[in-house]
Amino acid sequence: MKNWQGNWIIAVSACHTLFAVIMFAAEYSSLYDNGIINSLTTDRSAAAVWFFLFGQALFITGLLIKHFDSVNNSRVPLSVTLNLLLLTVIGITIMPDSGFWLMFPPLISLLMQHRNKQSQNKDKNKNQTAAV
Repeated sequence: MKNWQGNWIIAVSACHTLFAVIMFAAEYSSLYDNGIINSLTTDRSAAAVWFFLFGQALFITGLLIKHFDSVNNSRVPLSVTLNLLLLTVIGITIMPDSGFWLMFPPLISLLMQHRNKQSQNKDKNKNQTAAV
């Protein structure tokens, strides 16, 4: 499986969301009972909402990375990879006992793809210059 990074992130997001539903079941039930709109009454219910929403944002990120792979085998922009790396490092720094560590395998792979592509471009430019 050549381009697995998007699927990895989608799997992490699914686990994140499932964990949220299990850990915060009472809070989600309370939100529903209170009519959802303007129903955050405790810090724990706010944490439950953010935990769930972050899982959804992570899912979208995985879909976008898969999309880049499917469109002419295009690479994820380096700016996106670096920002995801920054988010991961900040998350690990603030919450070392979290799932942020699970982002390292796909991010390292994406960074290696950029490095390999960069060295291929240098070799290609050298060959073109030598041919002239």
